[in-house]
Amino acid sequence: MGNFVHHLTGSVIAGIACGSGAFYLFNTSPIDSLACATLCGIGGLMPDLDSPMSKPTEYVVSIAGALAPVFVLQALSINVLSASQILLLSFGVYLSSRFFIKQIIKRFTVHRGIIHSIPAAIIWGGLVFLAFRHSPSLVQNIAASSALIGFLTHLLIDEMFSMVDISGGKFTPKASSGSALKFLGSTVWVTVATYTCVAFILYLCAVDAKMIKPLFTFHCLLNNT
Repeated sequence: MGNFVHHLTGSVIAGIACGSGAFYLFNTSPIDSLACATLCGIGGLMPDLDSPMSKPTEYVVSIAGALAPVFVLQALSINVLSASQILLLSFGVYLSSRFFIKQIIKRFTVHRGIIHSIPAAIIWGGLVFLAFRHSPSLVQNIAASSALIGFLTHLLIDEMFSMVDISGGKFTPKASSGSALKFLGSTVWVTVATYTCVAFILYLCAVDAKMIKPLFTFHCLLNNT
């Protein structure tokens, strides 16, 4: 499979393409285009969350921890919070998210497991969509699409390196071929939990996009502006 340099290079190239496309094709502002490029680049590194805790993986965990407060503040509508609330909430979410991310990696994931999958890519794209819920619809959709493209770029790079084993001069498929673009986890309960999360995220996205009405009263938070 590809190493960190391969994934970083691929995510940067994909990010530049997404940012340029947003700016030149959809006429988004420079700052929104840069945000889309950044989300694509970050998405290209996200699947490495399940890697052994090396230095590159620590970077990815740090990025995920830094993004968590942004997502939470956007969901709560930052304009209704005081500066003290923003400070304390951001700090608390950052610390708790880093702790929970590491615990999940340690206890519930294996390298190139369910995080290296299509459902995980959908979850990442859905979270970005919800994080941009206060942005114009066009920007929201482009940001989520860019994040999804970045994540899929990582999976495709891994799959390309798994397709052919060139050691010894023979071009033969590796045993890991097909393991990057997976739809199932290592166990039944991991798969069920992942698809439950996918369904819930897609439901929230559909509510936010006003495609369906909220089924539960606590989702009225998504309708606050």
